[in-house]
Amino acid sequence: MKHTPRILVVYKKDAYQQYLQEQQDPHLLRLLHHRHPDVRDMQRAHEVHEEAIEAVVHVLRHLPVEFELAYRADLKVTRRYDLVVSVGGDGTFLQAARSVSRTPILGVNSDPSRSEAVFCAATARTFAALCRHALAGHLPELRLYRLDARLNGTRLAHRALNDVLVVHDDPATMSRYRLRIGGREETQKSSGLWVSTAAGSSSAVLAAGGVRLPWNRKVFQYRPRELYRGRLSRPRLTGGVLSPSARVRVTWLMRRGSVFIDGPHVKVPLRFADQLDIRLALADPLRALGLLNRTA
Repeated sequence: MKHTPRILVVYKKDAYQQYLQEQQDPHLLRLLHHRHPDVRDMQRAHEVHEEAIEAVVHVLRHLPVEFELAYRADLKVTRRYDLVVSVGGDGTFLQAARSVSRTPILGVNSDPSRSEAVFCAATARTFAALCRHALAGHLPELRLYRLDARLNGTRLAHRALNDVLVVHDDPATMSRYRLRIGGREETQKSSGLWVSTAAGSSSAVLAAGGVRLPWNRKVFQYRPRELYRGRLSRPRLTGGVLSPSARVRVTWLMRRGSVFIDGPHVKVPLRFADQLDIRLALADPLRALGLLNRTA
């Protein structure tokens, strides 16, 4: 009996749907009533996003597949799929990727005029062709290596595809921590510490002074942001690219802090003297489809 491919479609809810349609935010509704241009643009973005979801569903209904839709915030994968499709931008792709181990994933940029969506190889217009290629096994895949983090020896539930940020809960407060890489160790004060994969090297860590890396490289990098230098502070561990065997250890030296994994949705609290160890995870890299141009 021929196997019918199963596809999971993970989608986002845009700002207009969440805050105006569902939450009925009175301030935004008032601005919409007065035809405020930025809220009107939010409404137009919602229409474009909805059209993209409809286009993806239309394609799948005409293919010999089974498919399910899942809102990204409620995503709980309880069965096996042959393909995961994210519809939105990079945030949706990253949230979908957290639930993926060996299943290939194809990102659909639902609004290319407003979203960079560097992880998304498809758009609503190209999805039909790329989906057929993916199901036939003809769409090139790029293996992306993630970060594994352990807090006080206990492995965190989520691996990072993009980056990890270690930072104080208050964005206006300086972060104080002890950083150890290999045999070198020093205490630092900064606005936080980025640890990034090769795939995440073109985003926040690059803006903080890091380097852009080919996405398929088995390396990672670290970079303190807004590192304090003064009479009593002359840091030397200012950032760099690390080998796959390297480990970054952060000992948190403040009462409150957090570890953010791939953006704001996964937040792990830190207490004074907590130890966070970050390594490159070489097992089960993410199989991202259609992104071979990211290797150069």
